[in-house]
Amino acid sequence: MKEELHIGVCEDEGVAAQHLLSCIEESGIPAHCVAFTSSEELLAEFRQGLYDILFIDIYLTGMTGVEAAAKIREVDEDTMMAFTTSSTDHTLESYRLGALKYLEKPVKAKDVRETLELALLKRKTRRYLSLLIGGGLKDIPVNTILYFEQRDHAVMVHTTAGVYRTSQRVKLNDIEEKVPFASFLRCHRSYIVNLHYVMELNKELRVFSMKNGDKVYIRRQSLKAASDAFEAYLFQTAREDA
Repeated sequence: MKEELHIGVCEDEGVAAQHLLSCIEESGIPAHCVAFTSSEELLAEFRQGLYDILFIDIYLTGMTGVEAAAKIREVDEDTMMAFTTSSTDHTLESYRLGALKYLEKPVKAKDVRETLELALLKRKTRRYLSLLIGGGLKDIPVNTILYFEQRDHAVMVHTTAGVYRTSQRVKLNDIEEKVPFASFLRCHRSYIVNLHYVMELNKELRVFSMKNGDKVYIRRQSLKAASDAFEAYLFQTAREDA
């Protein structure tokens, strides 16, 4: 799994932010932290899969932390969140957003450590794809993968956080065996697509239009199978949301 937790801290009070960062460091848990001073700054930089957990102050100047969290939940259901606040007025609202913890300020080092330990435990239950990227092993959250693309002897992994190129000789057939999930479809000799990120299927052009604007090609012989699989996936997700 990942060697360290990737943490975002959104706090507009300098002293409170430094105290929280110190508590994270004192926990002894390896972590890479990025600090934000407003909800707007956090939302501008946020990408699905970038952070394991976000510590968000509820009473931020401008857009509140709860409002920012709600916007994040519109595009990301998995990033863990912990709210920090001097009041318990928004406890219920924060847990409706799937908050991992609700920490009263000034936060205690013990509570921060327990939150990070819980985040580590929950992260272990998630699905990751381990690939050699840039000379090192990288664990990519499966739910952030848009599609795979074969290029020469390498595979390009297109994710919500960016594009990664494998640094070893990898065939798409090898990748296909590692992602045996219902949302992934081999639609072309050079592509495996995650149907979760497909916006539409153009049968005339034989392409999947992705939510990020990319196009994924469909092999002529696979067009009907791809169309059936996409319709079945949409039907299944509609049933689950009902």
